[in-house]
Amino acid sequence: MRKRLLAPLAAAFAALASLSATPATAGCSWEWLCNGEGNCKQMPVCDTVYDVPSAKPDSSPPAMPPLALRPFGIAKQMKGLSCEHIMRQGKSGRWYWSEACFCADTAKSHDASAPFANIVRCKEPWKD
Repeated sequence: MRKRLLAPLAAAFAALASLSATPATAGCSWEWLCNGEGNCKQMPVCDTVYDVPSAKPDSSPPAMPPLALRPFGIAKQMKGLSCEHIMRQGKSGRWYWSEACFCADTAKSHDASAPFANIVRCKEPWKD
């Protein structure tokens, strides 16, 4: 009787352990993000800044989005993150404004071009 109870628990624990050991790629997709002045970069869009994206797919840049005025208000710092207003292309093909936040470090990054100047992978604060 005891073995019958422990077998499903062991299987459930093994399934949970395998899920936690996999990289967090499910929450990421690659998109072309633009700054409204014609500069675009292919960047991962993830659920959190700590998610690890899959490999960058080969994709050509989109047709230049329309030049547009940014929304009112300048993107601000958010607890150690840099934030920028960016344009994203929706499924309908129309461009819309959104805000993207990321970690930046001028000492570690070699890409100072906009958008996402000096972007680096965010370090999890709980893993020092």
